[in-house]
Amino acid sequence: MNTSKLRYIVAVDQFGSMTAAAEAIHVSQPSLTRTVAELEKELGVILFERRARGVITTPQGRHIIDRAARILADLDRLSMDAEVYRKYRESNLRLCVSPPPLVTLMNPALPQLLASFPQLRADLKSISTERAISLLRTGDTDLIIGPTKVLEERREFKIIVIKPFDVCFFTRRAHPLADEPTVSAKQILNYPLVLPERAGSSPEITSRLFGDTQIPSDHQLHIIGHFPLVCEVVAATDSVATVGQAYRNNSEFLKRFSILPTNAADKLSVCCAHRHDFELSAPAAALIKMLAH
Repeated sequence: MNTSKLRYIVAVDQFGSMTAAAEAIHVSQPSLTRTVAELEKELGVILFERRARGVITTPQGRHIIDRAARILADLDRLSMDAEVYRKYRESNLRLCVSPPPLVTLMNPALPQLLASFPQLRADLKSISTERAISLLRTGDTDLIIGPTKVLEERREFKIIVIKPFDVCFFTRRAHPLADEPTVSAKQILNYPLVLPERAGSSPEITSRLFGDTQIPSDHQLHIIGHFPLVCEVVAATDSVATVGQAYRNNSEFLKRFSILPTNAADKLSVCCAHRHDFELSAPAAALIKMLAH
């Protein structure tokens, strides 16, 4: 038994005539009559009483046809729900960027994505790594953009490596280190540090910036995940914070801050992560392609 047969008998019941039902569902009348007869034989029940001016549903047929109508209604609703979900996925993209300094990766990519998909609604959160992982696990975000090393440890996620991220230190313009021709990691450790998170990706970022130099356990750290607030703290104090290399060319940023001339280690490997059961939408796939080049 298939859904086509169910639709045939529901139509015959609705129109009270093989001829009218066949015309309504766009099949030939002989084909419809033959299919109904086959179904009656398959079920062992006479569904319709044939009369000169049409058909009448039998008492046994009434129970079966009513149930068939409910099944078809449920299937139609399922198809409608699937279509609604598909349209939602293609018009909504939820992103987590972690840790917050990596949000500069989105500066060229997100405007380009929204220009390519004018109906797209983007929901971007710049949050801690652990919070982003939690949201991805529960299905409350579609993608995480973050350091490869941290995310690839989560076997439940699919990892797609994108272009690496350059990180640097910055201070207020009048900072004692701002005019130094070169600045060492030991010099930076004479001042408070502002990091986006205590665990998660911060250790990997600082290890690349400091190299073999260790941050003392009692060093003064400010953990602030909101970059605009980080900027205000740095502007008002002698604190040193991290920012993406893209800010080296940001004229507005450089009016207030100085990028310190340090010899950073390797670039930070960055990836997009999503759940294995998440099928990439066209906007998500396009974003990943943009970030990979």
